[in-house]
Amino acid sequence: MEFGKYNIDKRLVDTLKMHGYVTMTGVQSEILPRALKGESLIVKAKTGSGKTHSYLIPILNKLEKTEELQALILAPTRELARQIYDFARVLNDDYKGVDILFLAGGLQTSRHKERLASKPALIIATPGRLKALLINEDITSFKSIHTVVLDEGDMLLDSGFYDVISETLAALDNPTVQLFSATIPQKLANLVTLKTGVKTVIDIDRDDKTSDNVTHHLIDVHHMNRFEVVESFVKHFNPYLLLVFCSTNKEVLELYEFLSAKGHKIGLLTGELESRKRKAMFRRVRNNEFQVVVASDIAARGIDIEHVSDVLSVSFPFDLEFYFHRAGRTGRLDNKGNAYTLYDHDDLETVEKVEKLGVKFTRLVYKGGAFSAVTKRISRKKALTPEEKELNVKIKTAVAETKTKKVRPGYKKKVRTAVENVKRKHRRKMIKKSIREQRVERYKAEKRRDS
Repeated sequence: MEFGKYNIDKRLVDTLKMHGYVTMTGVQSEILPRALKGESLIVKAKTGSGKTHSYLIPILNKLEKTEELQALILAPTRELARQIYDFARVLNDDYKGVDILFLAGGLQTSRHKERLASKPALIIATPGRLKALLINEDITSFKSIHTVVLDEGDMLLDSGFYDVISETLAALDNPTVQLFSATIPQKLANLVTLKTGVKTVIDIDRDDKTSDNVTHHLIDVHHMNRFEVVESFVKHFNPYLLLVFCSTNKEVLELYEFLSAKGHKIGLLTGELESRKRKAMFRRVRNNEFQVVVASDIAARGIDIEHVSDVLSVSFPFDLEFYFHRAGRTGRLDNKGNAYTLYDHDDLETVEKVEKLGVKFTRLVYKGGAFSAVTKRISRKKALTPEEKELNVKIKTAVAETKTKKVRPGYKKKVRTAVENVKRKHRRKMIKKSIREQRVERYKAEKRRDS
């Protein structure tokens, strides 16, 4: 369905069309009618589904050119807040031209104070900077705010911003509150319910945690050096834009140095970078200066980097929810993408967990410098019980005792006979054990009846 079908200002519809937004995504078609009516919402939506515009469009549609703070959007990281601000600014500049303020760490507090004095219509902020400027110093009144958006709600909660959000909502008079998240944190949902009365979670994902546009692959690396496999991957697949994820900042920096030493021009996104360098790096990444970007999970949540053709995880993340956030960096909107993960047999338990969450993997094996398709499914060996382990030991012992240095007539038959004798004795032992256990259970049952 097109944006023009809804009660949206025609100038805004024309602006959206000018920037290539004509047809709505599934999340937009479900959320926009409610958001345009000013409803409070709790929305569970997967990454890359277009949820940012689901709340930005109604906010921009409602903003007025008055000297009042009218709406507030909170995001957990400065990168995500900056991305939302950039989206809003592009549309706003060609539409209504209201004053929008970006508040995040890394920028001078005095500059923020000056901008706040001009009474912006919309503030897009991280909770930490918002608390320092608006709550602690009470620079401006919150009473005029009619809409608050909490984006990536679970990450807001994980980052310890619950108290800031609670104080912010307590300062407002009956605002519309919209909570968006890939997974809904109950504590934050309860807070929104307490403030607005809304209880129902709109589950856009339902049981689908990944985009249909993403194809998931496993690459068996046989305990090889994974950094070398990453370099071979780049040479073999020649991706348009590859986002490589590592699970620790230390590993990110080591892989960055490894690939750089091999002569590759590599982008780097990690929390270890100071604010100014991170901002400059995001700008360079978005300007398509790199074919390969090495990142920590700071880039896995909500950050929209255009034209990511492939995602490669050097290993599975510690928190498996981040697997879906990583994979969500590609295959966004109508684009196709691939998510690759390096693994070996030690990771098979994790692979099974991810598959139970709905992911269907195709399998590749890296061997001899080449990546080959594997059709046979590799499964974990069934865990043996203590009794089964004991039997295996006895069988190996019997075979060893039957062996001779010279191959003699009837050797194979003697080995089979020895193995069968061991198995027969083991079966008898298990039967006797079962009989004893049944007798004990009957005795206990009789004692319970007598008592």
